[in-house]
Parts: sequence; structure tokens; C-alpha cells
Amino acid sequence: MTERPRHRSRNRNRSRFGTRRSSADRAQLATPMVEVTVGLLFLLAVVAGFALAPVETDERRALDRTASDALAILVAEAPAGDGANRLAVACESPSSFDAEADALDSRLDAMLPNPLSYRLETPHGHVGLPRPTGVPTGRASVTTDGCTATLWVWYV
Repeated sequence: MTERPRHRSRNRNRSRFGTRRSSADRAQLATPMVEVTVGLLFLLAVVAGFALAPVETDERRALDRTASDALAILVAEAPAGDGANRLAVACESPSSFDAEADALDSRLDAMLPNPLSYRLETPHGHVGLPRPTGVPTGRASVTTDGCTATLWVWYV
């Protein structure tokens, strides 16, 4: 008996049932699986956006109002020397800021409630304590004679 040689199929893309398979039929993800994955990633992105967004609290709004009111009082007050108001004189030059700095500091200290700390910043200098990090702060700015003064307040 002679043994018949075994030949491999000439067409490697045929299955054992004789139908032709294409390379595109293999290793594909199902469309619903891709849609679910994209949907979950979108949902996680939205949740992370809400979780990491800064929250405006009543405390922060109250601090902003306090800072705004304090700046309004400083703008309405007459300076120690000549000028439109206390902040306008402090914004004229570094020497005029130095002349008004003690008066600004004592006025803010007397005006603001006891548990509050502050920092008033102008282009020519600042009064008050350095701003802390990680503490809710209130902020207000006013522009007088081309100079912007910013007051930061926070609870000690």
C-alpha cells in the first residue's frame, strides 16, 4: 500500500468547511462594546468635571462682599494729604504709597471684623498679611486714576 501524501491546503484562508474567511472577520470588537466603552469614558469625564470644579460657597460670597464694602469705604475717605481719595493717593507713586500705608493698614484693621485678615495690593506696594493657601478668600478690586487696588480677606 502506498501512502498518499498529505498536502496542505493551497488556500490558507479557507476553513475546514470550505468557506473563505477574510482577515477582516478576525479580531474585531463588537460595536456595542465600543459604544459602551466610549459612553463610560464620557460619563467619567463629566463626573470628574463636576467633582474638580471650584464651588462657590456662601462663605466665599460673603467674603467678596466684605472686601468690596471695605474698598468702597477706602475710596470714599479723604487722604491724609492732598488727593481725591485714600486709594488714589496711594496709587500715585511708591513714595505716596509709603506715606499712606500706615493709614491704610490701621483703617482696614479697624474696619474689618476681628476674625478677618486682609491684604491690600497695589502696583506700588501692599499692606496686611501674605495670603494663605487652602483657605477660602474673598477678593475685590477697584481702579482709581489708572491704578488697580485689590483687597483680599479671609478668616484667621
